[in-house]
Amino acid sequence: MYHGPATEGSEDGMAEPMKVPYEETAEDYAARIRELVESDRVTGARKLILEALEKFPDHPALIPWQKALSRAKLVRFGGPLDRDRTPEYRWLETEGPQYRGEWVAVLGDQLVAHSQDARRFRAMLDKAHPDFPPLVVWIPDR
Repeated sequence: MYHGPATEGSEDGMAEPMKVPYEETAEDYAARIRELVESDRVTGARKLILEALEKFPDHPALIPWQKALSRAKLVRFGGPLDRDRTPEYRWLETEGPQYRGEWVAVLGDQLVAHSQDARRFRAMLDKAHPDFPPLVVWIPDR
């Protein structure tokens, strides 16, 4: 019978399984997080990303998950509140049909800008500099 480190202390001389601690890598964590997200277990994924970041704070495999799973943050507070848009909706009812297939920006009962091309429309809005943000709407072709 063989006696050595694998069988030492064993009554029947059979080898005992060696217990090798398994250390998860950042990639392992990322794969588990992906599985959780894909199975709609976002709360679990959020807990796991926190655990992973404790071990691997700036690992490139985890940073995208940290961003994707972080809670929404308020990035702007204040500024002009919206106002009653009844005049804009009235304008859209009466004048809107002649702008089918276009982007329109309306402020009160005035047309600020319109175009079929979104980039051109945005440039027109930038040049207009209205005092208050206009109501921006795409009017379908129908």
